[in-house]
Amino acid sequence: MPDTGWKVEVLMPGSWRGATSVLLSQGQHHLVVDTGLPHEAHQLVRSLERKGLRPEDVEVVVNTHFHVDHVLNNCLFPRAAIYATQESYDWCCSLYSDLRDDRNWEQLSLKYYPELLDYEEARQRMAGLRKFALRWWKAERLGERSRFHWMETEGLPDALDFLVTAGHVPGHVSILAPSQGSTTVIAGDALLTREDDQQVLTMIPCNREQFARDRERILSLGGIIVPGHDHQFSTPSNAAANSREEKTGAKDPQSR
Repeated sequence: MPDTGWKVEVLMPGSWRGATSVLLSQGQHHLVVDTGLPHEAHQLVRSLERKGLRPEDVEVVVNTHFHVDHVLNNCLFPRAAIYATQESYDWCCSLYSDLRDDRNWEQLSLKYYPELLDYEEARQRMAGLRKFALRWWKAERLGERSRFHWMETEGLPDALDFLVTAGHVPGHVSILAPSQGSTTVIAGDALLTREDDQQVLTMIPCNREQFARDRERILSLGGIIVPGHDHQFSTPSNAAANSREEKTGAKDPQSR
């Protein structure tokens, strides 16, 4: 792999409602991480066109997890192998199936979110997720099952690495892309925003303590971080932060 590693470009910046989609390029080799919602398909295609690409040019799609806002344009990429964890796939498919149970969905949701009742407005948030899922979830938009590669057994191609960051949903992963001498972390929803997670229209974490640990782990890596629902930002690398601590005897206030 060239010394410059991957060129990392945001195709669709994350927002309070929509998930970030990222293009990774290495010469003529192109990957997309997370693909968004159906009504964003035209935006995703236009973003690729501005870079001189068509969906057919994308060889690999990586899904950080299978919440609806991250996966429902997988079908736009007819040639792409799709990399994800089977754990996230199975968990989300089961959740969305149970949310269709008009009579029992509230009780069934506790299987997936056992801490749900610990949160204020828990029922309102779960009802919102259900409404969103019933509107958008269509399994055929995930891509053909024959194109799926499960990361638990196959990892990721092309010298990419990942962290399991399962506090948001089981099997969630964050992608590590070597880029121009450092690493860009494509966090997915393990890190929703830089500092305003409560503004994002998403569900509570399935495990709040693990979610907090995942967030701090990502921030501790330093370099460029691409959140799931915000613009990318930079943090000091561990090496730079440690050097400043040694010189000053004080912890860098920006170091997490």
